[in-house]
Amino acid sequence: MDEMDIDEDLSFRGESTNNVSSFLNGNFRMKMAAGSFYIPRSDKAPLGEDAHFICREEETIGVADGVGSWAKKGIDSGEYSRQLVRNAELSIQKQKDQRNKIHPMEVLKEAYFITKCQGSSTACILTLACDTIHAVNVGDSGFVVIRDGDIVYKSEIQQKGFNYPFQLGNGVKLDDPSVAQEIKATVRIGDVIVMATDGLFDNVHNHELEKLVHDGLVDLRKLETFSKMLAQKIAEYALQKSESKTFYTPFAEECSKANKYRPGGKRDDITVIVAHILPR
Repeated sequence: MDEMDIDEDLSFRGESTNNVSSFLNGNFRMKMAAGSFYIPRSDKAPLGEDAHFICREEETIGVADGVGSWAKKGIDSGEYSRQLVRNAELSIQKQKDQRNKIHPMEVLKEAYFITKCQGSSTACILTLACDTIHAVNVGDSGFVVIRDGDIVYKSEIQQKGFNYPFQLGNGVKLDDPSVAQEIKATVRIGDVIVMATDGLFDNVHNHELEKLVHDGLVDLRKLETFSKMLAQKIAEYALQKSESKTFYTPFAEECSKANKYRPGGKRDDITVIVAHILPR
């Protein structure tokens, strides 16, 4: 994620995680099996500017995408996104210990207020409670819920202008958690949640993502590492699209709407988390 208005989740290329939550959600016997895959942009800092987490016991996942234009000032915004994610994990653990319930907005607020390094970042945090996902989103990261091969929910992009998303940071012109969109959506057993940074959504159309998940369910669902392997498949497809000079990607479509001619994909860090809703 690139633009802004300015005058230990270390993630390497090909890193993936596979965590399965199995605790009882109220009266609904379901669990969230989550796995992730991260591909940092090769010409950026070694760790890239994305960060993410999967909290297994707390049924909670999240992504953050540092704003790339800080590099013009010699600042690695990936440090901001990584610190924000680490602080979110600490807040989640504290909430679990104190009341055994996760409130994503409170997590976001606490993580934001104790993240003090320079930079800025988008953020998306989601938790499963009973048969409902509760989420908060700032900027152009986000998630979709796919059911029976179709997207039944997609979080809205928050942006102030073309390629200029809302972003958390320490500065007068930057945003705070008060701008976050709070989201609640009912899920069913069998649903697949795909959470990602804009490295996915700028390069992969909804119908392509639906097909990737459908095919993954056919080919991979019996594997214990299904979520991780599907996340990798989706991320690698997004990488291929991002390197194209000819594909009509979602980013190329947005450029056209802004009266800019820019065919092909958009190179960026790509983080994908896949969470499969399963019976316990």
